[in-house]
Amino acid sequence: MNFTFRASVSDLMEDIKFIGGFRLGTNLSDNDYLFAFQNFRKRFDWGLTYYRTINHGGVNLVGNGFNQFYNGQFNTNIYQFNGSYPFDEVISLRVTVGYRRDRTIVKPFNITQGQPDQIGLKQPDQLTQYALSRLEYVYDNTINPSQNIWHGLRYKLYMDVNAPLRDTIHSGYTYNFGFDARHYLPIYRNFIWAVRAAADFSWGSQKLIYYLGGVDGWITPKFNAANRPDPDQSYAFQTLAVNLRGFNQNVANGNNAFVMNSELRLPVFTTLMDKPINNAFLRNFQLVQFIDLGTAWNGKYDKWARPGVIYTNNDANNPITVKTKAGGIGPFAGGYGFGARSTILGYFLKLDAGWPMNGIFNGKPIWYFALGLDF
Repeated sequence: MNFTFRASVSDLMEDIKFIGGFRLGTNLSDNDYLFAFQNFRKRFDWGLTYYRTINHGGVNLVGNGFNQFYNGQFNTNIYQFNGSYPFDEVISLRVTVGYRRDRTIVKPFNITQGQPDQIGLKQPDQLTQYALSRLEYVYDNTINPSQNIWHGLRYKLYMDVNAPLRDTIHSGYTYNFGFDARHYLPIYRNFIWAVRAAADFSWGSQKLIYYLGGVDGWITPKFNAANRPDPDQSYAFQTLAVNLRGFNQNVANGNNAFVMNSELRLPVFTTLMDKPINNAFLRNFQLVQFIDLGTAWNGKYDKWARPGVIYTNNDANNPITVKTKAGGIGPFAGGYGFGARSTILGYFLKLDAGWPMNGIFNGKPIWYFALGLDF
C-alpha cells in the first residue's frame, strides 16, 4: 500500500495548468514526486514535466569469483518536454523528448552475509544517463458520457528511441514500436462493450523487456520471480505488458508483447434508473465481465508461443521447479472473470477476480485491487 496525492491548478479558461503530486510508500523511503506545466492557449499544445522516484532494493555485485547482494538505493530524475499538434478534431501528432538520469547507490550492508562490510562501503555510485524521445500518431473519435464509459474508436501508433549519454554501463540505442487501439460499442444507454488490442516490439543493442501479467495500477502486485529472462538478450529498461488477469506479473517476458482485452461494462444504477444520482459511489458503480489474452517472447517471431507458468518451492535442500503450459487459446495465455468499479474519496477504484483459462472457474481466483480508468 502507499499514499498518493495529486492536485492541479488552472486559469479560468483552463488554457494554463499546473499539476503536482507525490506518492509515499509505507516505509516513507520509496517515494515518487511529479510536477508538470501545460500550455493549451494556442493550436500547438506544449508542456514541461519533472519526475523523481526513489526506491530501495538489492544490488548484485559480481566480479573475480565474487557474487554478493547489497542494500541499494535507486534514484531516477526525468526532465521532459511534450508537444501536440492537432490536424483536425480527431487526429494529432505528438512528440516527447526528455533527459533521464539514474543513480544506483550501494549501501555497505551485505545482504548475502547479513552484516556490513568495507566492500559495499567503497563501491562508487553507478550513474546512467539517457536521451529519451517518442513520436505518436493519435486518432481519437470518442465521447465520454460517463466516468469510465466511452463511445467510439481511438488508437495510437508510437515510436521510441532512447540513447545513452556519457554512459560506461550501457551502450547502443533502444528502439521500440507499438500500437494501442480501443473500440467502445454502446449496447444500451451507458452499458458498453469495450475491446482493446495493443502490442510492443523492442530492438537495438539495449532492448526493453516486457513482463506480462497482472493489471495496470495494481496496488499490491505479485511478481513471479521464478520466470527468469533468457540470457541471450541485453536489456536496458523494463516495463509491464497489461492487462492479463488470472495471472501474476511475469507469467512471460521478452522484448515483444501482445495483449487483447474485452470488457462488458454495466453502470448499474445509471442504466436502470432514470433519476439523477448525486452520490458518486452509486453513480459510477459498474459491474464488469472481462476476457484477457496475451503473450510475450524474446528474439525472433518464431519464438511466439503459449507462455509457460513456472512453479518453484522454497526448500533450499530439495529445490523443485515445474513448468506447465499456461491456460489460454493458441499462442496466447488467457484469463477471464468479473469485477466492480466505482469512485471512493475521489479515486476511481477497480476490483477484479480473474481465473486462468484452464477450466471453468477452476481453483481460486487471483484478486486485483487497482487504481485507474479504462484498461
